[in-house]
Amino acid sequence: MDETEFDEIVNAWIAGGSAEPGSTEYEANWWAISEVSDWSMEGRGELLWRFIVAAYQRDPPDKVVAVLAAGPVEDLLAKHGGEFIDRVVELARKDPKFNYVLGGVWRSSIADDVWERVQSIRNHVW
Repeated sequence: MDETEFDEIVNAWIAGGSAEPGSTEYEANWWAISEVSDWSMEGRGELLWRFIVAAYQRDPPDKVVAVLAAGPVEDLLAKHGGEFIDRVVELARKDPKFNYVLGGVWRSSIADDVWERVQSIRNHVW
């Protein structure tokens, strides 16, 4: 996948996440939502991480931030937490916007040690 295709997915995912379910815009962008969901289910952690970083940096509305946190970020931490937690913590420490995204992550099946690190970075006052 080249950068143009990747950007199209990120833009369509944000547009779909901003739209009301069942709306024309939601339906037109469903393919991107499905694609990102597939990455999670297929265990494509690096691609999912790349998507998460690209999506949050585009300053999506809070509705989309909530979906990003409860979907791709939560999935990444649940399935690949040990591999990605250092990157997650580092980015959350450097960027308050990403730290805010972590506030929407629920524990679900995230390992204890990974969840403790997420909570510690969320509760840290800089």
